[in-house]
Amino acid sequence: MDRLLEERLGIFERTGQAAPDICRFVRDELHALDAGGGAVTEETAGTLVSHLLMALQRARDGAALTDFPADETVRAELDGHPDAVERARALAARARSVVGTGLPEQEVRFLALHLALLGQREATR
Repeated sequence: MDRLLEERLGIFERTGQAAPDICRFVRDELHALDAGGGAVTEETAGTLVSHLLMALQRARDGAALTDFPADETVRAELDGHPDAVERARALAARARSVVGTGLPEQEVRFLALHLALLGQREATR
């Protein structure tokens, strides 16, 4: 994980936008992605990090995203990325286990979009 991405995580943690255990969980997930050969940098994963931090914090605070007008568009896009959906569901299950916070399906689908994009970037390297 590069310095800029680490700085992003630090900002969320220092400002209290995401709880320390959520930040730790996301950091561990990024290290696992990085160790798996993914290019985990600010450029490739910055929006993924912000979304995951905020989604987990929203869910913990009882304000999870449960309705989104473009949800059908998101579903249609993900039809071509079933592996990203599986990875997002697995990540959400780990979050529930580690930090005690689950994610509703709408958040899992958004996470899957981020993972699909990361996968596309990796494939073009």
